[in-house]
Amino acid sequence: MHSGLPTIHGFEHLSRIPLYVPGKPIQEVQREMGLTRIVKLASNENPWGPTEAVKARVAAAIAGSDTEGLNLYPVSDGHYLRKAIAARKGVALGCVVLGNGSSELLELVAKAAFLDGGSSVIPRHSFAIYGIATQTAGGRVIESKASATELDVDDVLRSVGKDTRLVYLGHPNNPTGIRLEQAALERLVRQLREDIVLVVDQAYAEYEDPADYPDAAAYLGERPNLLVLHTFSKIHALAALRMGYGLGSKELLGCIERVRSPFNTNHLAQVAAEVAVQDLAFEAFSRQKNAEARASFDLEATRHRCQVSGTSGNFVLLESAFPAKDLFKELLRRGVIVRPMTAYGLPNHVRVTYGKPEEMQAFWSAIGPLLDGGC
Repeated sequence: MHSGLPTIHGFEHLSRIPLYVPGKPIQEVQREMGLTRIVKLASNENPWGPTEAVKARVAAAIAGSDTEGLNLYPVSDGHYLRKAIAARKGVALGCVVLGNGSSELLELVAKAAFLDGGSSVIPRHSFAIYGIATQTAGGRVIESKASATELDVDDVLRSVGKDTRLVYLGHPNNPTGIRLEQAALERLVRQLREDIVLVVDQAYAEYEDPADYPDAAAYLGERPNLLVLHTFSKIHALAALRMGYGLGSKELLGCIERVRSPFNTNHLAQVAAEVAVQDLAFEAFSRQKNAEARASFDLEATRHRCQVSGTSGNFVLLESAFPAKDLFKELLRRGVIVRPMTAYGLPNHVRVTYGKPEEMQAFWSAIGPLLDGGC
């Protein structure tokens, strides 16, 4: 992606909006470094999928039939996938909307909210797209207090302005891997001004123990201005297909439908997700593998005297004594891709995705000599 500042007359204002920089793809590192073996732990992808059932359904869709094929437009509103999601989540069909990844839904709700300006409240160290979506839609960002280890609901509520239209909450938050307890989430849902849309991004919720996780969807019936987002890019292992969904009231989703482009999600993504959303066994398998990877990481981090934070999701924040950008570059030279958190206001942190055991072994083999007895 080109990162230069806009120079075309009339577009200079875009220079105020930060450019989202994704994790480096494996092919790019191979090309730049001349390496053949690369371990990517930068983008919170699930290394254990997709399942054979998902692959078979996509292959069948590619083969085509009288009702589906690559020459035909997809079902514009994703009716059949929405129906499967509604059944899984116990909501009405009209309470489900699809996006080209949940990132598109973050952008669509901002587009709907800021037609006449306004502001969003975003906790510090949150997913960069929240602020980018706000600014590209014509809104302004109000940053509330947060740290790498704590979300402050009271400061979110205090930060709301007269023109605030949205509050974004990562739950668990990316990149810090922290979430609210039930009481704090409930306080935010019930005390936030009723005309403000609360966007709860639950991209990593499936990695949580379902018995302990405070699901914001439980409050859909009492707060019409609540949008709960999920993605198929993480635990469902469908990042390449770009599919996400939102749960909300029919009234709120009706507003989003007015700014949603027709055919915004493709047919292959729809049919793959329709299979994936019903596969509870694969979710449980991925959740267990992730828990094992987290436990192993914590043990190794303790051995190296590393400071880590984040207990949710499929990633961890590692704090280093040296700048994150330098650690990132050195690991890159050793064939391991992680994510430096400098742009998130965490100049000495890198985010590491939990991979398969052999990938984590490669990570520790690469970083171990750099730590020299401690982070």
